[in-house]
Amino acid sequence: MVAVSGGAAEPGVPLVATEPALREVTLTGFTRARAELPLATETAGRVVAVAYDIGETIGQDGIFARLDDTFIKLELAEVEVQQERLRTRIAYDRREIKRHTELARRKHTSASELDALEQTLRDNRYELQALEIRHKVLRERLLRTRIRAPAGWRITRRNLEPGQWVQDGENVGAAADFTTLIVPFALTPDQYKTLVDSDNDGLRLHLPDLKREVAASIYRTYPGFDPVTRKIAVDLALRDRIGPHRGGLRARLGLRLSERTGAVTLPIAAVEHSHEELWVTREDSQRLRVILLGSDQGPDGERLHVAAPDLAPGQRFRLLRED
Repeated sequence: MVAVSGGAAEPGVPLVATEPALREVTLTGFTRARAELPLATETAGRVVAVAYDIGETIGQDGIFARLDDTFIKLELAEVEVQQERLRTRIAYDRREIKRHTELARRKHTSASELDALEQTLRDNRYELQALEIRHKVLRERLLRTRIRAPAGWRITRRNLEPGQWVQDGENVGAAADFTTLIVPFALTPDQYKTLVDSDNDGLRLHLPDLKREVAASIYRTYPGFDPVTRKIAVDLALRDRIGPHRGGLRARLGLRLSERTGAVTLPIAAVEHSHEELWVTREDSQRLRVILLGSDQGPDGERLHVAAPDLAPGQRFRLLRED
């Protein structure tokens, strides 16, 4: 490139500063659920009822399916009878100990007989405690005959039917949280920096399938790094509610990145055409030959993308003509 020196800057000449030339990059992703949870049984048994099918939303009770609990309830009833019997026995033992304590004070009974009664009372209390623990275990087993899913989530997979026998720990379905839709992207370091540096409140995604734009925000950034693609995984969350609220919707993310050529932009009025060459004039009247790499439409009109070895963002140049 050739630079031609000129005189000092003339007063009153309008100046304009160069800005980095940007290129538009569009990335496409697809909506998916914020999270997915496999549904598994916690006990073996026969399926009595399945409350929800694929695509349906789990209610507030959170019960996806129920297993047969007949025998557990019978065991609970038996334990409750034994507990009541022991409580009655313990109350009787206390009265006997109180009576024999009074008799021992009057020397009408032996100390060994009183000790035996106290030991019987302790044994009955221990047995009652053991039954209370067994009762809690049975209550927990009863709760686990209900296969649960988070309320408000939707069923995405169902592998069981009423009457089916399931084993302990068997995977019987899946539920996903579609209340928040996310769109995963794999970004280069430059793209990631541009995304992070942008105003998060102004981040938008275009949904071609719905023909609308929605607000979005950075939901999470994965700390790992893929050595093959050298890209960073980022999930964006849709902040506007849409319908249908489902996965698989195309979402396009537009990012404006600096040109790899190091080009800058200037208004078309700052570029002079002379003998099939392009020139710009610095504020000190020094002329600089530039190469045209393209153009775009800015808020104030057309801007040219130009490059030269000594050209950098922030430099000031003269406006040579009016548009």
